[in-house]
Amino acid sequence: MESNARVAELMVRLMHGETLRQGDLQKQYRISLRTCQRDLSYIRQALAEYDAGEIEERAGTYRLTRQSEMADLEMVLTTSQILLGSRALDSTELAATLQFLSASLSPEMQAVVRKHLTLSRGSYLPLSRPKPVLRRLREITECIARNEKLVFTYLSSRATEPRPRVHHAQPVALFFETYYFYVAMLSQERGGYWLYRLDRIDTIFSKQAGEKLDYAARFSLQDHRHQTYWLDSGTVTQIRFIYRYYLQTVLDHFPGSRVIEQRTDGSYLIEAYVKVDGAMFWLLSQGAGLQVVSPPSLVQRMRETLTAARDQYRDDEGS
Repeated sequence: MESNARVAELMVRLMHGETLRQGDLQKQYRISLRTCQRDLSYIRQALAEYDAGEIEERAGTYRLTRQSEMADLEMVLTTSQILLGSRALDSTELAATLQFLSASLSPEMQAVVRKHLTLSRGSYLPLSRPKPVLRRLREITECIARNEKLVFTYLSSRATEPRPRVHHAQPVALFFETYYFYVAMLSQERGGYWLYRLDRIDTIFSKQAGEKLDYAARFSLQDHRHQTYWLDSGTVTQIRFIYRYYLQTVLDHFPGSRVIEQRTDGSYLIEAYVKVDGAMFWLLSQGAGLQVVSPPSLVQRMRETLTAARDQYRDDEGS
């Protein structure tokens, strides 16, 4: 084989992810060690000129390491760990998705991913009643893109609705939040926008042309992110509270909240706009590290809830 053709073939093999062995190359191409090293030197120069990667030499073997490979590895590991922490997929869909994420990596980097994810995968805890969601995710995404209305059965979490009921609604946004995928829909039954959990949508009976909804009046996922904690319920309310723990914790839990002042004792006065019913869960969880100061209605609600909780642990008279 001519030198140029041989170098081109070696380049293609390296770019295809093959690991080349020096001894095998000498035998296959009937070349000397010196010629083999010269060919690889040409390839190294071309790779460096176009910033296309470099040849990693180890124990008589050669492998192409692309400049982006480490960045790709970092992104695959990060995304995989987030997916494992979400608990959103059943075991079958989880395995398929993790495989898809690492498929573009070289075999060596795929082995690195498997090694680093061993503990996380082994301790993965799917939800108590996991359901396949990937197909339904695609289906709802397509409905949103086509502005379609749906007729479907839905199993509510309300005790008053123990069986699936028929709903008529137009999906407008799909997102993930705290273990579950949600679909914001303009609902006929709820008389406005309502959040449906994707895994509780049972059977979709029909799809039909919907409305092109006015953007200004549409469900705002951005507002939802800023105002909702766990439960999308209650009116949007401006609240203020004193926070005595790590500042970043409250700023992460309530995006859009702001520090009004830092107090002399090291605590902070925080202002946020929230939907109160859901925010109560987090406010109560902070115990003595948090004190609501406004509005008065929320102060009273906190006082009553905490008093009721305390009273449950009072000793019986005479005990």
